Amino acid sequence: MSDAEVILGADCGGTFTDVLALDAVSGAIIAARKVPSTPMDPGEAVLDGMDRYIEAGGRKPTAIFHGTTVGTNALIERKGVNAALLTTRGFRDVIALRRQARPRLYDLAAKVCDPLISRERRVEVQERICYDGSVKQLLTDEEVARVVAEVEALGVEAVAISLMHAYANDQHERKLAEAIAAKLPDVYLTLSSDICREFREFERTSTTAVNAYIGPTVSRYMRRLNSGIAERGASLLSIMKSNGGLTSSENASKYPAQLIESGPAAGVIAVAELGLSEGFKNLIAFDMGGTTAKVGVVQNGRPRLSSEFIADQYVDGADVGGFPIKSPAIDIIEIGAGGGSVAWIDAAGALRVGPESAGAVPGPACYGRGGDKPTVTDAHVILGHIDADGFGSEDLSISRERAAEAMEKHIATPLGWTIEEAAEGVLRLATAAMTEMVRLATLRRGLDPRDFSMVAFGGAGPLHAAEIAKEAGLKNLIIPPYPGLFSAIGTVLGDRRHDLVQTHVCLTKNLEKTSLNTAFDGLEKQARVLIANEDDNQSEAWIFERSVDLRYEGQLLEMNLPAPESATGEDFEQAFRAAYRADFGYDLEDNEVELVAVRMVARLPVWKGGWPTVANEDEGQRAERTTRQIHDKASGQYEALVIPRNSLTVGERQPGPAIIEDFGATIRVLVGQKITVSPSGVIVVQLEDENTDG
Repeated sequence: MSDAEVILGADCGGTFTDVLALDAVSGAIIAARKVPSTPMDPGEAVLDGMDRYIEAGGRKPTAIFHGTTVGTNALIERKGVNAALLTTRGFRDVIALRRQARPRLYDLAAKVCDPLISRERRVEVQERICYDGSVKQLLTDEEVARVVAEVEALGVEAVAISLMHAYANDQHERKLAEAIAAKLPDVYLTLSSDICREFREFERTSTTAVNAYIGPTVSRYMRRLNSGIAERGASLLSIMKSNGGLTSSENASKYPAQLIESGPAAGVIAVAELGLSEGFKNLIAFDMGGTTAKVGVVQNGRPRLSSEFIADQYVDGADVGGFPIKSPAIDIIEIGAGGGSVAWIDAAGALRVGPESAGAVPGPACYGRGGDKPTVTDAHVILGHIDADGFGSEDLSISRERAAEAMEKHIATPLGWTIEEAAEGVLRLATAAMTEMVRLATLRRGLDPRDFSMVAFGGAGPLHAAEIAKEAGLKNLIIPPYPGLFSAIGTVLGDRRHDLVQTHVCLTKNLEKTSLNTAFDGLEKQARVLIANEDDNQSEAWIFERSVDLRYEGQLLEMNLPAPESATGEDFEQAFRAAYRADFGYDLEDNEVELVAVRMVARLPVWKGGWPTVANEDEGQRAERTTRQIHDKASGQYEALVIPRNSLTVGERQPGPAIIEDFGATIRVLVGQKITVSPSGVIVVQLEDENTDG
């Protein structure tokens, strides 16, 4: 990236797409654009933002870093392709049977989402490989020919191949894939041995099926976007993955299941980097956009990762099981509460908010794009939190009259409330749901929220963050520069990264160093193949980090611990017992420790400019501060100071109540709170008067 003068970070949200231009030499943010998202083809909004930047006189960028929702949308909206699943005879229904656990244990009529691949498109294969990799039933040429003919007759666009114990020996999957590719070269192929070399048949098959289902859609998107940016002079497209790492569009097209949490991951990466810059180690990343609200945790300067996540788990607020994806991802909790979340009255006459969203089209009623239902954004406009001219988007003309009309018709009149009471009710419900989400990420995981500060971003995040952080008991609140486009910054800050895993089961007391090293060598070989497909594959500069998954024999869940090259089985056992005691407060002294899997992270630092600064070309031009009438049930009508963010000076301390208007976001500071401005322009909100140390 050293030869790139200007790079773009682009993040596609449900309502807006954010594009930031950065000078790769100075590390400064030099331009920002917020354009309406284009759900039919999200790439159009990225190119639109790129065009607007160039047309405004910006230097043509050479590289684009992108957080994408195209795979997520294809999965959630069930707009993937017709795919077939090839599986060992007798295991055709693994993805339908799932696990014994139900979303609601005592609900005999619990609804679970249908498999992505219907039963008639699941093909059984006569073959069998054992858990140790030995071949019990050989896959014959005649069987391969039969299977290929059956796949051809199905007329599918993609094929998922998930054979029993292929993680231990992939020869049968490879044989099938070669035959299908030769006969049907246009069919998209996904092998479980490529994307998930782990045991647990349901999760491995689910991951493979998701990858095949969304693969052609993501591949076509990558080709169109690559073509579009090339026409505009850019030569490099890097995609943010769910693990917070970057990869090439080629690798992203092969493994789209690793992109499901692409956009949210970028936001958490940005929070971690901001924390390192500002001296905060423990942070809650709170991202509220137009459609959803998300929370991630940064602990000791590093985002919390999980080895598995479940995509599309909640529909209309109900747990429907979703689709497990065995791929490392930043641990993120998400609910359907965004600026576009629609307020409505249920059959019992109670006020509800979300999970339905007005999205980009038609949008909240105040946007004037055809939306006629009241949303969270409309409530803010009614109460005076958002000004028509303070949002920062050239595509919006915000109208309080339209917001009030929708709120009155659908909420206030049916409930016998004033418009302001209805708006306050909407905001209280949304805030309560998001506060509970923060508690779920902290208290319910054994973390003390008093040890954490919140970083709020997204177009709607800073509007709610002061109330949420105070209610959840956090230390303080941090508002970064460009909070409404913060995830776009995160797309630039991640390392190029690949996470690899191989099931390797044995008791630590029986661990052979030779077999362990052989397993790690295999992971590095896989990593080198992925690195060769990166656009800047400086193979000598990549860093390889080894770790192992350990558990007590018979347990279902594992702990991941570092694996120094010199470590022995005894070292692993001692380290695991110490970590187990630290997490759970006791040790199972009579139980054997078992190694379950070996893992490797291959990464290459990309951005070396530190935390991006904000170029201030108009240093001498400070916008004037005004006042605005705010409606609040507790305080009634009161006058709040309205502060354009560029009028704040380093070291300034300003008490609330106040409204700070930033590009793409509005920041609320409540009564009794106080802000300070750091040298980097970060706003720190002191939540309580007694917390004088900030």
